[in-house]
Amino acid sequence: MLLHGWPLDSSIWSEVVRHLADGGLHVLCPDLPGFGSSPPVDAGRATVEAYADDVAAFLQHFGDRRVALAGHSFGGYVALAFAERHPDLLAGLGLVSSRTIADSEAARKGRHETIDKVRTQGSRALLPDLARKLLAPSAPQPLVDRATRILERTRPEGIIAGLAAMAARPNRTEVLESYLGPVLVVHGREDQLIPEREAASPKASRAVVREILPAAGHMPMWEDPHATAQAILRWARAAFEG
Repeated sequence: MLLHGWPLDSSIWSEVVRHLADGGLHVLCPDLPGFGSSPPVDAGRATVEAYADDVAAFLQHFGDRRVALAGHSFGGYVALAFAERHPDLLAGLGLVSSRTIADSEAARKGRHETIDKVRTQGSRALLPDLARKLLAPSAPQPLVDRATRILERTRPEGIIAGLAAMAARPNRTEVLESYLGPVLVVHGREDQLIPEREAASPKASRAVVREILPAAGHMPMWEDPHATAQAILRWARAAFEG
């Protein structure tokens, strides 16, 4: 299962999913509550833990199966909460352009300032800066335009709920360090939102696939879909065949 980041939707994975289907994987890419085609989350439940519980509830539709779960950015925070709250459902844990640490006070303040802007200006309050920061500085304009289109259609209530959840999340470094299953880390060296130095570095003694992509920013599934898919494929096979 691949979880999208904030404030995006499941469509970000489309190219990667095509590669993974060729590798024989069955891939689930849900829209998290408040994003894409999913109904909005209750504002009082805007925590990464609540999103993780919603993912677990979604999985019940597919029977008693474990899942290799990877999340992009905000989706990675949800995946870490899922690992903490639903370890019996997890076959592998992956972070794509994400991190384990909590927000600094400055970052938390910035998220709440953005909430205020979105409340008054709507989704377009995120443009054009976020669309460009999602990608490497050298990314072609069509990718910036693609990001812009997603941001424009994301509902303000979903944006606000996600911001509140990220601001409140705890440090989950210990969750990753104590996880004994296969771990995936994919990160772009040109990431403008989460710098490479903040990417997780799991212990080498475990089954770890760690891929740092030199020309990618915060959207490696767009900027290098083949390498991203190959890393996911190696990790998923370790999760289910190891």
